[in-house]
Amino acid sequence: MARPCDFLMIVMVMKYWSTCCLGCDLPQTHHLRNKRTSTLLAQMRRLSPLSCLRDRKDFAFPLRKVDAQRIQKAQAIHVMGEVTQQVLTLFTSDESSDIWNTTLLDTFCDELYQQLKDLQACLMEHVEVQEPSRNQEDSMVAVRNYFHRITVYLKEKKHSPCAWEVVRAEVWRALSSLANLLAGLTEEKE
Repeated sequence: MARPCDFLMIVMVMKYWSTCCLGCDLPQTHHLRNKRTSTLLAQMRRLSPLSCLRDRKDFAFPLRKVDAQRIQKAQAIHVMGEVTQQVLTLFTSDESSDIWNTTLLDTFCDELYQQLKDLQACLMEHVEVQEPSRNQEDSMVAVRNYFHRITVYLKEKKHSPCAWEVVRAEVWRALSSLANLLAGLTEEKE
């Protein structure tokens, strides 16, 4: 699992480096890790979604309707980093480790950590030191608020197995949306 010092370094780099040029290319392994994280999240399912219907909630993922034509790749990479960081924080909590299969959870968190490293390397290669754009700041705040809603929901539901199943499914959708967005931006570039 990631060491706290390494994780904090990545968080700081991603927080203070505000933009990278559009030529930033993530390694092919990053796309494979996206697929593995989706697969691992699917494998982590412990309950039937039908048994948790009464616990469903719309957390209003802020990037659900983002148009790939209107977002720059640099912004997408920063937002993807923030989402990945927030998911990692959520799934490395003590409450999370009580509910999930430890082997799957550790593997999932390791994949997320490697994705953060990919994003960090991309940002480090192509950084332009500038102030963050208003649109980028708004996106980051929206992502943080989204994860705050998830955290509050889990607390209200006392971290029940159904609440975690709802969150697991929500995180899967969020990560899938971002992977699709990034894939669309990569295709545009080619």
